[in-house]
Amino acid sequence: MADRIVFEGIRFNVHEIDVPTADGSPIKRHVARHPGAVVIAPLLDNDRVVLIQNTRATVGKTLMELPAGTREPNEAAEVTAARELIEETGYRAGKLTRALQFYASPGITDELMHLFIAEDLTEGDHAREAGEAIVNRITTWAEIDAMIDRGEFEDGKTLTGLLWVRRWLDRQNR
Repeated sequence: MADRIVFEGIRFNVHEIDVPTADGSPIKRHVARHPGAVVIAPLLDNDRVVLIQNTRATVGKTLMELPAGTREPNEAAEVTAARELIEETGYRAGKLTRALQFYASPGITDELMHLFIAEDLTEGDHAREAGEAIVNRITTWAEIDAMIDRGEFEDGKTLTGLLWVRRWLDRQNR
């Protein structure tokens, strides 16, 4: 399969690839090659989650999200999760549990997301990157459930993470 870079960016590259069809003839597709990312569910306790309000220039909105971030080249996902949690929220995790991995949007990118549950949190100073407009929001599961019902979460990784963690907590409490 032919593969050539058509765009080199800061966080990802775009490749043009030839994909064979059923009859063997190739068609061209563009794929965003991404180093992968993490999403973190910071649990203050069984009823409170640290969410962030994050202004996203790509969609022109401020979204309610779980903290997340892109992996550096060859960086272990656990290292990225610990770093991003501190950068975005100021919290440090005494315990990070790998929960799940999933593709962010497999129709266009190979970005693999790694979900972590962060527990035994200690509050500290955040280390946000320049230009990040982020505000911590301590949220209860009842508030999260109501927000889901009202369609207020527009971020796929956050919905995936919250729904998975809620089921995980339910299993832990049985």
